Order: sequence, then C-alpha cells, then structure tokens
Amino acid sequence: MPRYGNIGICLLTLFINGLIAQTNTTLICPIGTLPPNTTNCPNNENCTKTPSCNPGYKEVNGVCIDIVECSTKADVCEAHTYCRNTQGGYYCQCEKGFQKDNVTEFCPSKNKAENKCTDIDECRNSPDICGSNSVCTNTPGSYKCTCAKGFTNISNTCAVKCKYKDSREDCAAIDKPLQFQCKLNNFREKYKPFCTNVTSQNDPSLMELLEGLDNLIDEFSYENDADRLQKAGQLLKQVEPSVQIMALLSQKALSYRNQRETISIQVSLGSSDGGTLSVQGKNSAINLDSKTAAGNTGLALLGSIEYTNISHILEGADLLESESNKTRMKLISPVVSVFLGISNTSSLQEPVSIRMNVTAEQASRNLTCVFWSVSDNRWSSNGCVIVKGDNTEITCNCTHLTSFAILMLLEDYESWTLTLITQIGLSISIFCLVLAIITFCFSRSLRGTRNTIHTHLCISLFFANCIFLLGITAYNSKVACRIVAGLLHAFYLCSFCWMSLEGLELYRMLVTVFKTHLKKIYLLAVGYGTPAVIVTISAAIYYEGYGTDKYCWLSREKGFIWAFMGPVCVIILVNCGIFILTVWKLAEKMSSISPEQGKLKRIRTLTITSVAQLCILGTCWAFGFFMFSTATPFFVYAFTILNTLQGLQIFCLHCLMHKKVRAEYKMWLCALVHFKAPVYSEFSNTSNTHTNTKGKTSKESGL
Repeated sequence: MPRYGNIGICLLTLFINGLIAQTNTTLICPIGTLPPNTTNCPNNENCTKTPSCNPGYKEVNGVCIDIVECSTKADVCEAHTYCRNTQGGYYCQCEKGFQKDNVTEFCPSKNKAENKCTDIDECRNSPDICGSNSVCTNTPGSYKCTCAKGFTNISNTCAVKCKYKDSREDCAAIDKPLQFQCKLNNFREKYKPFCTNVTSQNDPSLMELLEGLDNLIDEFSYENDADRLQKAGQLLKQVEPSVQIMALLSQKALSYRNQRETISIQVSLGSSDGGTLSVQGKNSAINLDSKTAAGNTGLALLGSIEYTNISHILEGADLLESESNKTRMKLISPVVSVFLGISNTSSLQEPVSIRMNVTAEQASRNLTCVFWSVSDNRWSSNGCVIVKGDNTEITCNCTHLTSFAILMLLEDYESWTLTLITQIGLSISIFCLVLAIITFCFSRSLRGTRNTIHTHLCISLFFANCIFLLGITAYNSKVACRIVAGLLHAFYLCSFCWMSLEGLELYRMLVTVFKTHLKKIYLLAVGYGTPAVIVTISAAIYYEGYGTDKYCWLSREKGFIWAFMGPVCVIILVNCGIFILTVWKLAEKMSSISPEQGKLKRIRTLTITSVAQLCILGTCWAFGFFMFSTATPFFVYAFTILNTLQGLQIFCLHCLMHKKVRAEYKMWLCALVHFKAPVYSEFSNTSNTHTNTKGKTSKESGL
C-alpha cells in the first residue's frame, strides 16, 4: 500500500503541474518518487530480496541514490536552456530572454525538440520599452535601444535633437510674410548640435543664444492679429527645445541674462532622489520635486526662460475659458517658459510651483494663472490654480509644463449703460448738429469765412456721429468694418482740420488787421483734402489696421492708432499756440487807447468761443487717449459723455449764446406760429448791409 500511495501522490503532482503549465507559470516534474529501497516478492513467496530502485535513482551498495542527469547527460536539454537537477529527476529551464510556449520551465521528454526555447521579442511585446525618440532592435535573448535619427543620447535619454548638416535658409530670398518663420527656423537650426560631434559642442554659447533671441523678438513681424498670436505661440514653443538642448549638453547649473536684461535663463540639476529642484530668476521662481523632474531617467533637470519683452506681441489674446470673447484681459507678469530634461511634461506626478512678480499696476483683484495654448492661439487656465498672492507676487501650482503668465481681468466697461449713453447722446448730438447747420446756412446775422468753417465742422461731425451710431459694431464683415473705420477716421480728422482753420482765421483777423482773405476753395482743400491724404496713406501702409475683432475703429497694433491721434495732437498743439498768441496780442491792443475798441471786443468774443470749442473737441479726445492707455471708469465715462454731446455743445456755443441768432429764432418761431414769412426789421437790414459793406471793403469776415 505505501508503494501505490506514493504512485498516487506522483500522479496528483503531475496533474497539478499540468494545470500550472496552462497558466504560463514555472513547471517542475519530479521523477522517481517511490521509496529508494523496495522489495518485489509477489504472493509473499520466499525469494531473494533484491533491491529495486525507481527511475531516476541508481543502486549503490544496496542503497538507491539520485542520478544527477544534468552532469551525466550533457545533451539532455536543447540550446538556450540549462538543466536543473531534482531528487529523482531533472528539468530544463529557458535562459533569460527565451521562452517555450510562454513556459520557462518544463518536463523532460524523449524528443529533444520539445525542449527547444525560442527568443522573446521584447520590442514587439513592449513597444515603449526604449522610451521616446528611440528605436528598439531585437537581439537573441535581449534587445538594443538606439536613438532615432536626429536625436542623440545624453544621460541615458534621447532628448537632444541633433543635425547632420547645416540646413539654414536665406530668409532674404523668401516672401515677406514668411520671413519671420524662416528666421525662427534658422534660430533653432543654429543652436542645434551636430549628431557626429555632440559631446564637444561648445559653440555657440547660451549668451549668444540670448542675444539672438532678443534680436529675433525685435524683428517680430506679422500680417494681422491672428497671425501675430500664432507666431508668438510658435516663438515660445520653438525656443524652449533649443535652450533645453544646450542645458542638457552643459550638464551643470546655469544662470544667464541678456545685456538689456529682458530675457533670462536659469537651469538647475540634481539626482532623481535629491528632494526639490529650484530655479530663481529676476521676476520668477520655480520649484519642483526632483523625482517628478527626472521621470524614468536618473537625471533631474529643471529650467526656465523668463521674458519681459514679449507682452506686446501677446496683447489682446483671449482666455479660452472666458464666457465672452469680448472679455478684456491684461498681462501683468513676465512670461515664463518652464522645461525639464524629459520630453513628456503633459501630466506631472507632482504639481510645479511657479511664483511670478507682478510687473504692472493692478486695477482689479480678478486674477488668473494661465498658460499659452499653441493649438488655440490664446491663454488657458486648465490645470493651473493660484495658491497665494499679494500686490507684488503671485504663486501658482500647475500640473503640466509650458509657458505661463498671470492675467488680470479688466472691468468690462462695454456694458449696456455705456451703450445706452452713447445711443442717447449721439442722437441728441445729431439733432443739434442739424439745427446748427440750418442756422449757419439761413441766419442773416451769421455770414463770412468763420460761418463757413462752423458749417463744415458741423457737417463733418454729423456724418461721423451717424456712421458711428450705425456701423461701429459691424465687425462681423471685415470689408464693411474697414470701410466704417476708414470713414470715421476721415470725418473725425475733418472736424479737427476745420477747427485748425478757425484758429488760422482768428490769427489772420488779429495779426494781419483784416488785409487778407481765405478763399473758400482753399478752406475746402485743407478741411477735406488733408484727411483724405492721411487716410489714403494709412490704408496703403497698413489697411489691416482699419477694423478690429470688437469694433470698427483703428487698431492699436503696430501703433496704427497714431494715424489718428498723431494729427489730432499736432492740430491741438498748433491751435493752443495760436490762441495763446491771439490772447497775448489782444491784451496788448486792449491796454492801449484805440478807436477800434468795438472790433477788438468782437475779436475777444471770437477768441473765447474758439478756445471753448478747442476745449470741447480737444478735451474729449484727451480723455479718449487716456482711456486707450488706462481703461478706468472715469476716463471711459468721461470720453463717452463728452464725445456724444459735442453737437449739443457746439449748438449752444455758436447759436444759442449768439444774441442776434436768438433774435432770429424768436422771429422764425413767431412767423411759424402765424403761418407767414419772417419780417426783418429795418435795423437788422441796415445792420446787415453795413456789415456786408465793411466786409467787402475791409475783407473782414464774420464781424
């Protein structure tokens, strides 16, 4: 019974091992599990007791001992395997990198082919076994990793791009819209090492890279707002790998700043278990866990590029998460690009801490920590949160790496209240301008050059206000929006040109003592011809500047707004000089005894009204200028109210405050009530005749 019991145990063991083999695990098959000493005496007959050993054992001096098959049978196992001896048997095990039907250990067989091990293809089973930018090659029992073409191995990672030849282009021979992209490509090519001589790559240096980057930003060119933001994103994206390559090649901590101190580079290195890596710039500081920075490599590298001269090309970029594309954002920090020695930084194990100094005055506490999304050409706050901050610095935590900044949400002054004020004010202004034009054309008490100037001034403002009221929001059609912006540019310039002509007429009346006369043809040429020339030249130089994404007015890109603000400032300054000279001359004449006291008194009145008119137009656009630079509620509402009520102010100043005009209004009103033509008094006719006669003899206009 003990013998057959042991046989049952062996069969059970074989059955269990068969089940284990089906689950791709190690299989061990013991041989000869019977007791080493047994007797075979059937039917309990008396016989000579001869020891009988089980297979796998041999009899030595009457004792069954184990046969060491692995030493006695050299060819018991196939190639790429090795023999393992067991009590009463043996088994063959595949060498590392080989397998037999997904089983590394198996039972011996009379057929050696069944003991054959085949190579494991690690490259096919684990495609990412070599990491990014690498090529896996299978070898017998193992595999080999090599860097892909265009990459070289630095610190056990294929993160450094290299080149086999210098392939920079001649950007001067390329079309102008593509020249900046060509310069950017050449910049990357210049600071990329040669694949055949990476370790001795010492030139160019990081200082040269900084100066080259500074020059590249100075030469930044674009066609329109969308093109500007797209190229800005490409600049940030393509500069970062160039700095990363040189940081990996140097293998040491770095800190550089260009001569103008507008761009700086900081790099810190350490081991994967070195705690926290930190880099400190002039306006920023970065902290990251070294294990996160190292990834699956042994080198932890953390670097940053700090820009303080790039905000102008990112101006006006929207926030991706904003509910309205009209939300106005302002960049109040440097732009900081953060990189590691590894390529995959889209999802960090531990968040990176980024502290940035506030470089602009905060008008709002509605701040957002953002990064630049190259695919969307706008800012995004996804994955970034502000953890603390004050008036001088803001600290953010982000779960990925790219280019970061702090945005401030400006107050949205384009509210329904401003829209209502604008519509009501412009409607009142247009009505008053119509009344003023009718008065200047039909009033007998207003004649002469000055009346002509006032008439065309009102006409210019009338058309400008009508176009503004009807077309300022026609930005859905680029062509229509540019036409509206061009007409507004022209008519607002016309109003200032006619105002400058009034200053010139006032100077002529006082200084030349009424001996000259400004012909109407010359007035029209200056009043309408000068704005036409300015608008034509502006459109020829940069027609994309007419119309923006939010309103049909002049764009501030490339300083195009100065096509309007420049002439306006010149006209205001010239008129201020004329009025100061007029007042000075007037004071001299009034201080002396002169028979022309009546004429001087009228000149004084004209001077006061002209200065008041200058204040109306000049002060209005002065508020507009401050509104463009610092959009605070005071400047926004002041500009809106003054601009929309210009017509009312001019009507009151030149019509209602004129005594003879008020008398004519009264006469017209009485005639309208009694349904008959107005009757002018003998005094009025005589006065007008006398005035017209004097105007012909003395060339005095409008007195």
